[in-house]
Amino acid sequence: MKRQMTGLLGALALTGVLALGGCSQETAGAAPYPAEPGETISVSHLDHIDAVLQSEVDEGLRAGFVAAVMTRDGVVYKKAFGKAGPVDDVPMTTDTRFRIASMTKPIVSVAVMQLVDRGVIRLNDPVSRFIPAYADPQVVTDQNRNEDGEFDTRPASREITIHDLLTHQAGVGYVFANTSDLDKAYLDANLLVTEGTLEERIDRIAALPLYNDPGTVWSYSFSVDILGRVIEAASGMGLEAYLKENIFDPLGMNATEFFIDESDFEGVAVVAEFNEAGEMYRSDAAGLSSPVNDQAFGVASGGAGLVSNIDDYSRFMRMLLNGGALDGARILAPATVRLMMQDHTKLEARPAPWGEGMTFGLGGYVMLKPGYMGSYAAKGEWGWGGYWDTHFFVNVEDNVGAVLMAQTQPGPHMPPSRAEDIVKAVAYSALRK
Repeated sequence: MKRQMTGLLGALALTGVLALGGCSQETAGAAPYPAEPGETISVSHLDHIDAVLQSEVDEGLRAGFVAAVMTRDGVVYKKAFGKAGPVDDVPMTTDTRFRIASMTKPIVSVAVMQLVDRGVIRLNDPVSRFIPAYADPQVVTDQNRNEDGEFDTRPASREITIHDLLTHQAGVGYVFANTSDLDKAYLDANLLVTEGTLEERIDRIAALPLYNDPGTVWSYSFSVDILGRVIEAASGMGLEAYLKENIFDPLGMNATEFFIDESDFEGVAVVAEFNEAGEMYRSDAAGLSSPVNDQAFGVASGGAGLVSNIDDYSRFMRMLLNGGALDGARILAPATVRLMMQDHTKLEARPAPWGEGMTFGLGGYVMLKPGYMGSYAAKGEWGWGGYWDTHFFVNVEDNVGAVLMAQTQPGPHMPPSRAEDIVKAVAYSALRK
């Protein structure tokens, strides 16, 4: 029987995607490794990653990791550390699959841009062209219900566009807030746990009013889930079928899918959680989704839900580093990749902590002035993360990318990790040209 693996939404820390990383105690005194003749990246320098990932496993901060660093020419670092779960002694391997949660969003955004390349969709098309339920968007004047139990609303200043959805500027809500009545309405309509087809679930989201006028405020949302339905309506294919035919098969991403056989569960990492004593256990969290390690959403969601592994996601990233093509398969036009990695969010629309340092492009964050963020990064970096502790970035200009995968349920007792920061810092510092 086919089931969809649980994969929830990714939460981006609005204070920035990184803090400055450093070397671990074991490697702090080591001299930089020289590049071999002709190297664009020092492969031996990347061994500095090993110590921090192994130390976090040894200290019980994470059950295990898989990490990879790549250039457009190939993967230059790929290693696994620790175990695939907190209970059984199953080793983490480079073949282990992960619930990548919101790292689904960049893939679905690429699929939308394919349809733009093919003239099927325009960025300024109204969403109502593909989803009629969005024909008359309303904006709340008060996020709490009136005496009649209804929301007071006014007509939106304009319709929502495809561009608004790609940039999380559609005014749509999500499931990470639970303060106002409107927050609770979006949580109750959570398409990741409700029943029906993707079309039916998106129509329930569309029946809710917007928080803001389209194009005015960046707010993490169900936007890319809605784009999943746009892909279905525009292409005439189910979302997973479209992704398989147009992205996964051409790129050789054979381990990436929404629905897998239960017999495959053994190859998927177990989501770990921490109790008050700081001990890891097999998570049964089910607040925003079905029980994370046991049940499925039952729907292919544009914003979450994919299962993948380090090799597959590395191929997706190398396609972007190569300007939209890999091994003879053209996924996007070079100009389209450049467009996705440009600034699409005005300063006044960005969350305050981003300021001038970081913005949002099409499907991922973009670093503008990384020095303002207090992080190790470089201008033009584009990437995103997943709710269950997966992270990636690519930088086309510098010809480098890195991906780090673990499986951890966020919560009040989850210990902080330095792993993402240090993997990124070492990947950049290994560059030689």
